[in-house]
Amino acid sequence: MTVFDLKSGESARITAIKLDGGAAARLSALGLKTGTYVQVLSFSLFKSAVLLSFGAVRVGIRKALAQKLEVQK
Repeated sequence: MTVFDLKSGESARITAIKLDGGAAARLSALGLKTGTYVQVLSFSLFKSAVLLSFGAVRVGIRKALAQKLEVQK
């Protein structure tokens, strides 16, 4: 299951981050690491992006990135 498979308002723990390069470094700098609990706040109009909340951070990520973040409820 990935972050993109969650519904609005659901939360889950990150089990794997299948990213590399700049995207992984940026998310890591914001505090998104394996074991972090994330909550899906909302999706964009055509579900092309998702707004996540973890810790004191809110970040919007594209669908392609959200599908590479594996989670466990």
